[in-house]
Formats: sequence, C-alpha cells, structure tokens
Amino acid sequence: MNSSDSNRNKEDMIKIYSTMVKSRKYEEKLRDAYLADKKPLFSIAAGKIPGEMHLSAGQEPSAAWMSVLLRDDDFVYSTHRPHHTAIAKGVDLNRMTAEIMGREGGLSKGKGGHMHIFDNKVHFACAGIVGSSFPPAVGAALAFKLDGKDSIAVAFGGDGSLNQGMFMESLNLASLWKLPVIFVIENNDWAISVETKDSTPLENDAIRANGFGLPGVHIADNDPVKMYEAAAEAVERARTGNGPTLISIDTYRYYGHFEGDPEVYRPKNQVKELMEKDPIKLMKADLIKNGILSGDEDERINNSAMEEISQAFAFAENSTVPDGKEASEDVYAPVNYAIDAVSRGRKLPMYVAISEAISQEMEKDQDVLYMGEDVAKYGGIFGATTGLLSKFGPDRIRDTPISESAFIGSASGLAAAGKRPIVELMFSDFVGVTLDPIMNQIAKNHYMSGGTVNMPVVITMAVGGGYGDAAQHSQTLYALFGHLPGLKVVAPSNSYDAKGLMISAIKDNNPVIYMFHKGLLGLPWMPYPQSTVVEVPEEEYTVSIGKAKVVLEGKDITIVAVGSTVHMATEAAQILKAEGISAEVIDLRTIKPLDTETVMASVLKTGALLAVDEDYGSFGTASEIISKVSQGIFSKLKTAPVSLTSPDTPVPYSQGMEKYSLPDKDKIINTVREMLKR
Repeated sequence: MNSSDSNRNKEDMIKIYSTMVKSRKYEEKLRDAYLADKKPLFSIAAGKIPGEMHLSAGQEPSAAWMSVLLRDDDFVYSTHRPHHTAIAKGVDLNRMTAEIMGREGGLSKGKGGHMHIFDNKVHFACAGIVGSSFPPAVGAALAFKLDGKDSIAVAFGGDGSLNQGMFMESLNLASLWKLPVIFVIENNDWAISVETKDSTPLENDAIRANGFGLPGVHIADNDPVKMYEAAAEAVERARTGNGPTLISIDTYRYYGHFEGDPEVYRPKNQVKELMEKDPIKLMKADLIKNGILSGDEDERINNSAMEEISQAFAFAENSTVPDGKEASEDVYAPVNYAIDAVSRGRKLPMYVAISEAISQEMEKDQDVLYMGEDVAKYGGIFGATTGLLSKFGPDRIRDTPISESAFIGSASGLAAAGKRPIVELMFSDFVGVTLDPIMNQIAKNHYMSGGTVNMPVVITMAVGGGYGDAAQHSQTLYALFGHLPGLKVVAPSNSYDAKGLMISAIKDNNPVIYMFHKGLLGLPWMPYPQSTVVEVPEEEYTVSIGKAKVVLEGKDITIVAVGSTVHMATEAAQILKAEGISAEVIDLRTIKPLDTETVMASVLKTGALLAVDEDYGSFGTASEIISKVSQGIFSKLKTAPVSLTSPDTPVPYSQGMEKYSLPDKDKIINTVREMLKR
C-alpha cells in the first residue's frame, strides 16, 4: 500500500480512511450490543438485537471507495453482510441502527432488519439470499441507460455467489446490453465453511469476466487504494457508456460467518495472522508517512466516528418497539387507477386483447417496457406482443437470452429505478429457475423496505394442459403464486377481462402475476372455446384486481371457477338447467387477493359450493375457497363443499390419461348431481 504512487486526491484518501474507521468502529459497537444480552446462555432471539448478525470487519476496503466515487442517484445492491457497504454509500446511520434493533424509527420500521437494509434517499438495498444482488443491479442499470442518465449501479457479492446462475446470467446480460453496472466480488475465502479453493478451479475471480467480454480486475491484497483506483476506472467506464466491469478483491472477515459461529473450519491462528495486515492500520501508517494524515487529524476522525455512532445507538434505543399489529401493514402499496369502459367495442381473441392493452399503456407511459424470450421479432410465443416491436422498438420490446433469473430478477431493479417492467416467463412451469427473485425480492421488497420501495412489476406466463405438452409445459400453478405474500395473481377467462386486467396490472404499484391459459387465447394454431372471444372496447379501461364476477345466476348451487374452468362450468350449468338444477357460476378472475365476499354472498343464497380448478388439489385455490366459506358460513350450508381439481400427479402426455386427469364439464355435471342427489 503506497499512497504516493499516483495522482490520487488527498481528500479522497482521507475520506476513504475515515469511512473504513467508521465502519469498523460501528461494527465493534454493534457486536458489543448484540452479544451483551445473550450471555451466559447464547440465543440469537435474545437481547436488543434479534436474529443472526453478519459482520464485515476486515472487508472495509471493498466498499470504502463508494464514499468518494458514487452519488446519491447511483444504486447499490449489497449482501447479507451489509454494514460497511451501507456506511460507504451514506445510509442514514441513526435509522439503520434503529432498523437493526427492530424499532419503529428504523429505515423499514423494523420490518427488514440488518440483512434487508433499504434507504431510498441514497438508493441502497441489500438482501439475505446469496447472489441475489446481481439481477436488480442489472435492472437499475438498464433503466439508467434507457433514460439516458449517467447514473450507475453497483452489485456486491461474496465468493460464494460466484457459482450461482444468477451471477453468470447477470454478467452476460450486462455485457450484452453494455450496461452501466459494476460487479464487486468480496472474496473473504470462506462461503460459511467452504474454502474458495474447494469451490472454484480458477486462479482468481476476475478471470470469470473473460467469458463475458468485459474487463476483470483482481485486487490481490485487500488494498483500499488499489480498490479505489480500479473502481475509479470502472465508474468512469460505466458513466461514459462503455459498459460493465467485474472487480474482485481478496479480503477477509475477522469474525465468523455469524456471531456465535464456532469457526471449526478455519485454523485457529488464521485471524491473528490476518489482523497483522489490518487494512485500516496499514492505510493509516501510509497516509502519515506521506504527509496526508497527521496524528491530530487521525484522532479527530476517530472521535468524530465514535460521536456519530454513539448518537445512532442513542437514537435507536429511544425509538419505540413496533406494536405487533403493524406486521400486517405495507404488504401492498396503495393503488388508484379505476377506468370504466365506455364503448361496447368489437370482438377480439384474448391474445389480441392482451397485446392491445400493452400497446395502449406503452403509448401512455414511457416507463412501461416488455422483456422476455422471443417477444420482439416473434411477437411472443403466445402472441402477447404481436406488432409491438415496430411501434416501440427493441429497447422497450426487448428480446432476452434464456436467462430467466437475470431478466426477471432485473425487474426489481427496473421498478426501483422508476420503470414499470412487464416480463414474460413463457410457461409457468419454468418458474423453478427464477422463483428466488420473484418470491424473495419482487414480492417482498415493498414490505421489507417499510413501504418505501414500490414494485410495479407484471410477470406474464401461460398455464394449462389439454394439448399433450406433458408435465413440464402444462401446469396451472395458481396456488404457488397465491401463497406468496406481496404478489397479486390474476387469471382472465375471456378477452374483455384479459385487456382490463392487463391494464390494471400495469398500472398497479404492486407485482402482479398475470396467468393466461393457452387454451383460451384464441391463437389460430390452437383450438379454443368461442366463448372466450367477446366484445372488447377500443379505449383504455380496467377490470378490478381482487373482484370476482357472477357470470351466470342460479339458486341451487354455486360453482366457483377460474380461467379455463369458467367455460366448463358455464356449459355444465346450461345442461344442468335442463334437468331443473339452477347453478350460479362465479369467475374468480383474481386468485390473490381472493374475493371471498362475492363467493360467500352467492353460497349464502344457494347453500352449496363446488370449487373447480385446473391446478393441483392439495393446498390449492379450490381448497382455500372451501376453507374460507366453511369458516365463515358453515352453518348455512345444506351440503358439504366439494372441490374438483387436477390430481396430485404430474400432467401426463397421452391424450387418454391427460383427459382423465383434467376437470371438464361432464365431471362438473356429475359432481353437482351427486352433491344435490339428483
């Protein structure tokens, strides 16, 4: 470490050193506070600070450069070990400390804690999932590029994150699209207990950049000055439109993976040896040697840091502990977008109605964009973006590689940067490769940020069987998404609702899973019920998310259906009518939030309930409907509620077996007859 080697700004060196000192002293104070109430019997649930605690002492050089090279409008996505990065980015220390203590005065009102720090003023966020920082940074960087801004995004990850698909997919997208993003790898040599040499054959982490056509820089000795110099070049490269950089720094952590970690995996003397190369002490000596820092200035820096830290802990201690009922707040962001239809319109197939909705919203709002595989030149495998490339160009109708974790994960960064992204998963069956960013970032960020970060993201996907696509292209996974707090889930059954629900989804400030059944779209190469093709107004209008519709009135039994089963239920009701059975059919339209009010009002009238769903039976939407009705109006039922769903088996390929497995109108008719004994 030699601060006389280049034309570095002396003020920058002092600022970097000061940031490192503050980070170290803050964590020392934090560690004392964390452990104070946990002795002699250690418990992560006890004391002023609950949960696990991951400290970054020793890793300060990887982040300190941000205090001089980044602006408030630059985005930073950090890891579960976030304190040094948060301090370097300028996160409010008072409110961060209160958040770590779970207090109302915290950045997220105590909902996020130390692994989920959000500060919208300086655009800082972090997450507890390894590798999850990379896709949102790509999304934020894409937003900056689309808007012509010179802001940049920075993603931090440890050596354990390098073998995640999200990391490699994100590097590829960032390089492919030449995005203003910097990837920083903090290699502290241990992914909990797995040593780096046991997880990668590469000599150093920066070599990975070679496979993606971007610069890779390796900082071998935890040197804050070399890190600063490498970062300065990367920031300049990003701000001037020359694309991403990967920087890997060999650093270390003085403490265990978490407080209480027995550290049986690393040699007992290793930390002592590392502390002899403490970057703070080395930088201090170097700055004094070169006349940049005096003893008095160093004392002032240390005293100032302790004064600020003491004030932060006092603020946190004086902040109130949240009332338990506050746990139910901030799940959804408020919305206000109702638009009534005026004209009757003309008949359109569902795929055209969906495309029209997207087109109209993109015309009205420059922040709306659509991204996914085959959505541009092809117009989408299911026609949802037919004709839109010529209208809006490849920036806003954007083809992606087959990298679902990266491009769907990037939607959280796009949304945080002010965009309203629509991302297409193609088939719901493919969710396995991208469920993490959906359920742990997109669904939860509004809540974990205490309501300060909105996630206006639409994720579209096809569902449904009946066409011999077998077990990996035929699932109807309504309940999977409905189970996740923070998501809204819609499933239109006709072209009118398809357009209105899409417009509502785009305008919503919350993430919406938009699930269309392949067999209802009206595609010319796939058979579909003519009843899906209804009149669609030309103008913009909305269909309320969370509001079911009574599509056929009756008095003897209520049949609740969704998507494809709405048409089966309607046909069955017409046949049952000839037998003297009056069935009321309800189209849910929304899986979450579920409109139990409309359902229960109907069942109160009929006294009987049949829930029909193409999704699997166990723990599904039909079971949820029956549960709600049974809890609410059990005494009013004249017969036990029944569900008709697909069995708990993978969807079979052969036509006979597939037909046997799926609901249909005949099964509905027979079930109703049995329920009413007619």
